[in-house]
Amino acid sequence: MQNLDLIDRRMVGFASLWILALAVVLSALGFADYHARISNRRTHQVLRQAGFQAAIHGGLALFCLGLAGSAGTWWEALVWGCLALAFAYSTLVSLRSPRPGPGPRSADSADIDRRDG
Repeated sequence: MQNLDLIDRRMVGFASLWILALAVVLSALGFADYHARISNRRTHQVLRQAGFQAAIHGGLALFCLGLAGSAGTWWEALVWGCLALAFAYSTLVSLRSPRPGPGPRSADSADIDRRDG
């Protein structure tokens, strides 16, 4: 009478994880498209920014973890786990990349700074 549980809670948890991960990826793609439209740029240009890269790669890492947890065989879990580690590393690299500055300063603003300081 021990196997009367109709719902495998472990599988529900891992299935929820990969569904949530796909929601993160899709929302990052949607926000990138919106951001591209309001800034009159192409979507692929916006997707190259570190924040969008981190969101997409982080979502893909969670997706791979969810599939690793619900894998049927050990080798399948190993492959998904390795992919999850690769995407997690890519997420960390994206988060640690240097942010672009406000842009080049004009000569007028440099003259004003010299006079003030």
